[in-house]
Amino acid sequence: MLPPERSTEVRQMTHPDRVRQYLKRRGCPVTIVKGGLNGLINHWEGVVDAVAEGYDLTLDDYRNDMDQRDILEGALEFASTEEQEKAAPGVKKVDQKFKSLTVDCPPVWGEATARENGQDPETQWWFFRRPKSPGPDFEIELQEAGLA
Repeated sequence: MLPPERSTEVRQMTHPDRVRQYLKRRGCPVTIVKGGLNGLINHWEGVVDAVAEGYDLTLDDYRNDMDQRDILEGALEFASTEEQEKAAPGVKKVDQKFKSLTVDCPPVWGEATARENGQDPETQWWFFRRPKSPGPDFEIELQEAGLA
């Protein structure tokens, strides 16, 4: 018979990991699937820290980071109740910080893409915000894209 802690590990491994299944269906790279919900949360925290420091990557990087936030939202829906309850306060805190560091803007992927993908500024607000204080190169890209 397995010790109690090992039997829990085995039991958890035999239950389907709904978050990772969702990530696979969404077509996420193996590294994101492997990181699961915690990896997505850690990535979002890193993005918000970068915004606080004056995000100065490219517009494509920023769009991809907002896609990652969208994937996080979907992953939370597939997480167990226990995982949701554990993650929700931290995600909410990071979201609030992001909102305080950003302003409303047109959809970062453009109006046509937002319509095509059904992006909603109320439920997918991350697609409709940009940093208040972007880095100089990123600010130029935002201006050129009509987002500043």
